Amino acid sequence: MYAIVETENTGLRGEDNKITEICILIHDGQKVVREFSSLVNPEVSIKYKVTRRNGIKDDMLLGAPKFYEIAKEVVALTTDC
Repeated sequence: MYAIVETENTGLRGEDNKITEICILIHDGQKVVREFSSLVNPEVSIKYKVTRRNGIKDDMLLGAPKFYEIAKEVVALTTDC
């Protein structure tokens, strides 16, 4: 099993970036067998250039879970991948 993970974040570079979206595809070598996708509330503002690039705006994330709220699911989904 393979976990393909894609994230979006609040900045273009640097150490202070926070995740704003995560998508995980679990692949068995022939097909996707499970999918997970969620917006994530980073608790900080998104840089304007990032919003222009990915379309994610601060107001879209207000009701999204914080990363720690989905972390167990992410770990469970990717364990042994």
